[in-house]
Amino acid sequence: MKHLTDLTCCRAIFAAWVFAYHLNLEAKYAPALGAAGGFVQRGAIGVDGFFILSGMILAYAHPDLPINFAEARRFWGKRLVRIYPVHIAMIVAMALMVGTAWVLHMHPRDPDRFGLGELLNNLLLVHAWGFSDRWAWNYPSWSISAEWAAYLAFPFLWALLRRQNGIGLVLVLPLTLLGVVAARLIAHQEGLTLTYDGGLIRIFPEFIAGMAILPLLPRLARWFDGRLLALAGAVGFAVAAAASAEVVTIVALWLMLTGLMLAGQQGRGGLLARIPGLHWLGEVSYSYYMSFALVETLQATLWRRLDVLPEDHKALYLFSTTALTLAVATLAWLLVERPALRAYGMVTQRRERGVGYPVRL
Repeated sequence: MKHLTDLTCCRAIFAAWVFAYHLNLEAKYAPALGAAGGFVQRGAIGVDGFFILSGMILAYAHPDLPINFAEARRFWGKRLVRIYPVHIAMIVAMALMVGTAWVLHMHPRDPDRFGLGELLNNLLLVHAWGFSDRWAWNYPSWSISAEWAAYLAFPFLWALLRRQNGIGLVLVLPLTLLGVVAARLIAHQEGLTLTYDGGLIRIFPEFIAGMAILPLLPRLARWFDGRLLALAGAVGFAVAAAASAEVVTIVALWLMLTGLMLAGQQGRGGLLARIPGLHWLGEVSYSYYMSFALVETLQATLWRRLDVLPEDHKALYLFSTTALTLAVATLAWLLVERPALRAYGMVTQRRERGVGYPVRL
């Protein structure tokens, strides 16, 4: 199956956007950027880009996933190996860092978020399913918890969607848009962040929208140039994000990703991959996304101990946090993420070849 490099590059863009948003929470540099500051302040929407992209890529990678428990279990196992080792590694690193801080009398804010109950929720990947009442441990992993719920549902959702005709799929897409709008309205009325307290109602409309477009791509290819769709979506999401129009931004992201997927299938992809380093950043984007909370917590503790505000030293905070996060992410990718995927690939190949393993008594 053809590797779509532009979509890998989008992972880097989304991770960087979320990271820029978190940097601004401490350094408060967005106002200095003028109109672009609004784009930074809406960086949390980068997670929605991941949700759409996830559904799209899974549908692309599993066009004929059989509907039986054995195949579903194999699919779930592969996805778990993709997300869980880095998740556990970051929890261990966070525990070591927090433990060291306590020994040095450098107590983190809201220490209850590192309690055993929240640890169990994180280990079971259910902390975005309504079981947590705060951001806890490696708090960006709330989105991984939501993704895991979507992975569990994927084999069954995809079985329904891929069998629909064009009319059925066209009806699904407005329904997903209504789901996005409904999630935002619920969040506004109930005061939800749509993270640990509403991750599931946030992910499923977007995840399904990403899946539902795949069967329609052959028809779209007759009428549209994927590159033009991607360009229209990119301009739309940049403008809408700067204007703080969340729902429009999400729809434009969906359009951009649809265009890039279509361009790849039309043999016109590889546009973003021409930007030096962007494809590699896309490859490490998961480790990068999962690493920034560790660095952010460390930085917050150290700067508070020194009685210095990051917003008073914006350049230093931005550079040090970015460099440390990239270093931690690279280590996580090299030492955890890649080895886990390689080991799983080797085990899978052996099973497919029918090679047995010795039984140790």
